[in-house]
Amino acid sequence: MVFAFAIWLARGALPILAVSGIVAFLVAPMVRFLHRRLHWPRWLALLAGYVAVLVVSLALIAILVIGITQSLSGIDMTAMQDSVRNVAQWFVDWANGLVIFGVHVDMSEVTAPIQDWLSSGASSGGASGGGIKIDVNALQSLLGGAFNSIRTVAGIVTAMVMSALITMMIAIYLNADSERFHSWIQRMVPPGYERDGALLSDETGAIWRGYIYGQLINSLITGIMVFIVLALVGVQGAFLMGVIMMLFNMIPTFGPIIAAFPGVIAALVGGSTRWPDMNNLLFGLIVAAIYVVVVQAQANVIAPKVMGRAVRLSPVIIMLSLIVGFNVAGLVGSLLAVPVVATAKLMISYLYAKVVDRDLFAEGREIGIEVDDG
Repeated sequence: MVFAFAIWLARGALPILAVSGIVAFLVAPMVRFLHRRLHWPRWLALLAGYVAVLVVSLALIAILVIGITQSLSGIDMTAMQDSVRNVAQWFVDWANGLVIFGVHVDMSEVTAPIQDWLSSGASSGGASGGGIKIDVNALQSLLGGAFNSIRTVAGIVTAMVMSALITMMIAIYLNADSERFHSWIQRMVPPGYERDGALLSDETGAIWRGYIYGQLINSLITGIMVFIVLALVGVQGAFLMGVIMMLFNMIPTFGPIIAAFPGVIAALVGGSTRWPDMNNLLFGLIVAAIYVVVVQAQANVIAPKVMGRAVRLSPVIIMLSLIVGFNVAGLVGSLLAVPVVATAKLMISYLYAKVVDRDLFAEGREIGIEVDDG
């Protein structure tokens, strides 16, 4: 109860702590290799590890910025605006003529603002050769809004930089004290349970390694697949859609579904550059089908291959874990909910095995946990 209450009190800092733990977890193998195999001083191994993280992070950010900029610059905004207007006009026509069981449904409250927007856009486009007139008050309002936006963006960037620095510092301390923490855990194991403690530690490490590395590889492969396929069929901003899929695919179950919406919307609004004469609605259905195939492939082919038997939970448990994790720690909580629940399942299985006087690890294959006794 005390531990749970402490977590509840520190829930605001959980995202930063969780991200720090992930960074430390990813850097740990490099630090161990440099320190134990190459006999570098531990401080030098830590420095080299985090310099490598910084270089890789900056390189990835540069690649993403260049790719996303090129994707956005390749979007035909004029054609996309025309498509949006056409879709809006189609919706107005459909809603105004909506009849259900022979009864006309009045949708004027919904369609009137859209129709006003369409009419105002048409009138402004025909006036003064399509120019837009801005008076002094409108200009002051625009500049004031831009200034406020700049201050807001500067504040967000400052907060992100500070959060990143704090995250890196916590991760460095976690790596620096990892051996001391591991020794403390070993001392906490009661006499006679050393084998169980070592096996539980190995199984917990296998769960987290398999899940984190597996999700990273799975998300990278899925994002590349989305980018390639959408680029082949002519979706504008295909690279951006691949990045969105790569990021959201880290969230099991719901992430790939959420990531599909921008791609389908881009297809409906912008159409295809490969088949310009194709109806946007038909093209949107094709892109939606592509996402279904890609999501099914990553769930049933890619994920089992790269993650193996790291996490074996039922879909219902995974969904409940994601909901609880998101409520506790937001996006980071949903990212880590599955391995946390899988670790809890392992511990509960061990305690139950002790209560009924069975050897959990001797029956590892029966309960879905593989153990290497070597």
